[in-house]
Amino acid sequence: MAIQSNGYISGLASSDPAKLAYAIDRLKEEHGELREKLRKLEASAKELILVDDSEKGIQQIRALRVMTNHFMQELRKHSEWEYRDFFPFLLTYFHRQSEPSMMPSFWVLEKDHQLGVSFIRSFQEAAIDVTPLVVKKQLADTAAHLVQACLILNDHFTMEEQLVFPLTERVLTDLEHFFS
Repeated sequence: MAIQSNGYISGLASSDPAKLAYAIDRLKEEHGELREKLRKLEASAKELILVDDSEKGIQQIRALRVMTNHFMQELRKHSEWEYRDFFPFLLTYFHRQSEPSMMPSFWVLEKDHQLGVSFIRSFQEAAIDVTPLVVKKQLADTAAHLVQACLILNDHFTMEEQLVFPLTERVLTDLEHFFS
Protein backbone atom coordinates (compact mmCIF):
# COMPACT_ATOMS: atom_id res chain seq x y z
CA MET A 1 0.00 0.00 0.00
CA ALA A 2 1.28 3.40 -0.90
CA ILE A 3 1.75 5.98 1.79
CA GLN A 4 -0.25 9.14 1.33
CA SER A 5 1.43 12.49 1.56
CA ASN A 6 -1.28 13.55 3.98
CA GLY A 7 -0.17 10.67 6.21
CA TYR A 8 -3.60 9.32 7.18
CA ILE A 9 -2.92 5.63 6.93
CA SER A 10 -0.27 3.30 5.62
CA GLY A 11 1.14 -0.05 6.52
CA LEU A 12 -0.05 -1.12 9.96
CA ALA A 13 -1.68 2.29 10.46
CA SER A 14 1.90 3.59 10.47
CA SER A 15 2.02 1.76 13.79
CA ASP A 16 0.03 4.66 15.13
CA PRO A 17 -3.52 3.94 16.33
CA ALA A 18 -4.12 7.71 16.51
CA LYS A 19 -3.90 7.95 12.70
CA LEU A 20 -6.45 5.19 12.29
CA ALA A 21 -8.68 6.81 14.90
CA TYR A 22 -8.38 10.09 12.98
CA ALA A 23 -9.43 8.31 9.77
CA ILE A 24 -12.42 6.74 11.53
CA ASP A 25 -13.43 10.15 12.90
CA ARG A 26 -13.07 11.65 9.42
CA LEU A 27 -15.29 8.92 7.96
CA LYS A 28 -17.95 9.52 10.61
CA GLU A 29 -17.82 13.30 10.18
CA GLU A 30 -17.97 13.21 6.38
CA HIS A 31 -20.80 10.66 6.41
CA GLY A 32 -22.71 12.92 8.81
CA GLU A 33 -22.22 15.95 6.56
CA LEU A 34 -23.19 14.01 3.44
CA ARG A 35 -26.25 12.56 5.15
CA GLU A 36 -27.38 16.05 6.18
CA LYS A 37 -27.11 17.22 2.58
CA LEU A 38 -29.02 14.12 1.43
CA ARG A 39 -31.80 14.92 3.92
CA LYS A 40 -32.10 18.43 2.47
CA LEU A 41 -32.05 17.12 -1.10
CA GLU A 42 -34.67 14.50 -0.31
CA ALA A 43 -36.93 17.02 1.45
CA SER A 44 -36.64 19.45 -1.47
CA ALA A 45 -37.34 16.68 -3.99
CA LYS A 46 -40.42 15.60 -2.03
CA GLU A 47 -41.63 19.22 -1.97
CA LEU A 48 -41.17 19.32 -5.72
CA ILE A 49 -43.35 16.25 -6.13
CA LEU A 50 -46.19 18.13 -4.43
CA VAL A 51 -45.78 21.48 -6.19
CA ASP A 52 -48.77 22.62 -8.28
CA ASP A 53 -47.24 25.69 -9.92
CA SER A 54 -45.11 24.68 -12.94
CA GLU A 55 -43.05 27.89 -12.85
CA LYS A 56 -42.25 27.38 -9.17
CA GLY A 57 -41.45 23.74 -9.96
CA ILE A 58 -38.97 24.78 -12.65
CA GLN A 59 -37.25 27.15 -10.20
CA GLN A 60 -37.04 24.34 -7.65
CA ILE A 61 -35.61 21.95 -10.27
CA ARG A 62 -32.91 24.48 -11.14
CA ALA A 63 -32.04 24.98 -7.47
CA LEU A 64 -31.94 21.21 -6.94
CA ARG A 65 -29.59 20.78 -9.90
CA VAL A 66 -27.17 23.26 -8.30
CA MET A 67 -27.50 21.48 -4.94
CA THR A 68 -26.91 18.05 -6.49
CA ASN A 69 -23.85 19.34 -8.35
CA HIS A 70 -22.37 20.55 -5.05
CA PHE A 71 -23.30 17.30 -3.36
CA MET A 72 -21.68 15.26 -6.13
CA GLN A 73 -18.45 17.25 -5.77
CA GLU A 74 -18.35 16.54 -2.04
CA LEU A 75 -19.27 12.89 -2.54
CA ARG A 76 -16.52 12.55 -5.15
CA LYS A 77 -13.90 14.00 -2.76
CA HIS A 78 -15.07 11.69 0.02
CA SER A 79 -15.08 8.64 -2.24
CA GLU A 80 -11.62 9.42 -3.59
CA TRP A 81 -10.26 9.55 -0.04
CA GLU A 82 -11.97 6.27 0.87
CA TYR A 83 -10.71 4.42 -2.20
CA ARG A 84 -7.24 5.97 -2.18
CA ASP A 85 -6.43 5.81 1.53
CA PHE A 86 -8.94 4.16 3.80
CA PHE A 87 -10.27 1.05 2.04
CA PRO A 88 -6.87 -0.09 0.71
CA PHE A 89 -5.55 -0.06 4.26
CA LEU A 90 -8.42 -2.24 5.49
CA LEU A 91 -8.16 -4.61 2.55
CA THR A 92 -4.39 -4.90 2.98
CA TYR A 93 -4.68 -5.38 6.73
CA PHE A 94 -7.37 -8.05 6.55
CA HIS A 95 -5.90 -9.75 3.48
CA ARG A 96 -3.12 -10.89 5.81
CA GLN A 97 -5.69 -12.69 7.96
CA SER A 98 -6.66 -16.29 7.27
CA GLU A 99 -10.36 -15.44 7.00
CA PRO A 100 -12.75 -15.04 4.08
CA SER A 101 -12.05 -12.00 1.94
CA MET A 102 -13.89 -8.73 2.49
CA MET A 103 -13.63 -7.94 -1.20
CA PRO A 104 -17.23 -9.01 -1.99
CA SER A 105 -18.53 -6.63 0.70
CA PHE A 106 -16.55 -3.74 -0.73
CA TRP A 107 -17.76 -4.68 -4.22
CA VAL A 108 -21.38 -4.47 -3.03
CA LEU A 109 -20.66 -1.09 -1.45
CA GLU A 110 -19.15 0.14 -4.71
CA LYS A 111 -22.16 -1.04 -6.74
CA ASP A 112 -24.54 0.57 -4.24
CA HIS A 113 -22.58 3.83 -4.51
CA GLN A 114 -22.71 3.67 -8.31
CA LEU A 115 -26.46 3.05 -8.25
CA GLY A 116 -27.08 6.10 -6.05
CA VAL A 117 -24.89 8.26 -8.26
CA SER A 118 -26.70 7.02 -11.37
CA PHE A 119 -30.03 8.14 -9.90
CA ILE A 120 -28.58 11.60 -9.21
CA ARG A 121 -27.38 11.74 -12.82
CA SER A 122 -30.83 10.60 -14.00
CA PHE A 123 -32.34 13.45 -12.01
CA GLN A 124 -29.87 15.93 -13.47
CA GLU A 125 -30.55 14.75 -17.03
CA ALA A 126 -34.32 14.81 -16.55
CA ALA A 127 -34.05 18.27 -14.99
CA ILE A 128 -32.44 19.60 -18.17
CA ASP A 129 -35.54 18.67 -20.14
CA VAL A 130 -37.91 20.58 -17.86
CA THR A 131 -39.48 23.50 -19.72
CA PRO A 132 -42.11 26.14 -18.88
CA LEU A 133 -44.69 23.89 -20.51
CA VAL A 134 -43.83 21.11 -18.11
CA VAL A 135 -46.62 19.18 -16.48
CA LYS A 136 -46.82 18.27 -12.82
CA LYS A 137 -46.18 14.57 -13.58
CA GLN A 138 -42.86 15.38 -15.28
CA LEU A 139 -41.79 17.41 -12.24
CA ALA A 140 -42.76 14.57 -9.92
CA ASP A 141 -41.02 11.94 -12.07
CA THR A 142 -37.86 14.03 -12.18
CA ALA A 143 -37.90 14.56 -8.42
CA ALA A 144 -38.50 10.83 -7.85
CA HIS A 145 -35.03 10.10 -9.30
CA LEU A 146 -33.48 12.29 -6.62
CA VAL A 147 -35.58 10.82 -3.81
CA GLN A 148 -34.45 7.34 -4.88
CA ALA A 149 -30.81 8.46 -4.99
CA CYS A 150 -31.08 9.87 -1.47
CA LEU A 151 -32.56 6.64 -0.13
CA ILE A 152 -29.90 4.50 -1.80
CA LEU A 153 -26.98 6.68 -0.69
CA ASN A 154 -28.25 6.88 2.90
CA ASP A 155 -28.45 3.08 2.94
CA HIS A 156 -24.99 2.96 1.36
CA PHE A 157 -23.48 5.03 4.17
CA THR A 158 -25.17 2.81 6.75
CA MET A 159 -23.91 -0.40 5.12
CA GLU A 160 -20.43 1.06 4.78
CA GLU A 161 -20.36 1.97 8.46
CA GLN A 162 -21.70 -1.47 9.45
CA LEU A 163 -18.81 -3.04 7.52
CA VAL A 164 -16.02 -0.60 8.30
CA PHE A 165 -16.52 0.32 11.95
CA PRO A 166 -16.23 -3.23 13.35
CA LEU A 167 -13.16 -3.78 11.17
CA THR A 168 -11.45 -0.65 12.36
CA GLU A 169 -12.26 -1.53 15.97
CA ARG A 170 -10.57 -4.86 15.40
CA VAL A 171 -7.50 -3.16 13.91
CA LEU A 172 -7.31 -0.82 16.90
CA THR A 173 -7.62 -3.78 19.27
CA ASP A 174 -4.85 -5.61 17.39
CA LEU A 175 -2.65 -2.54 17.55
CA GLU A 176 -3.26 -2.16 21.28
CA HIS A 177 -2.24 -5.79 21.82
CA PHE A 178 0.75 -5.41 19.53
CA PHE A 179 2.08 -2.35 21.35
CA SER A 180 1.22 -3.41 24.89
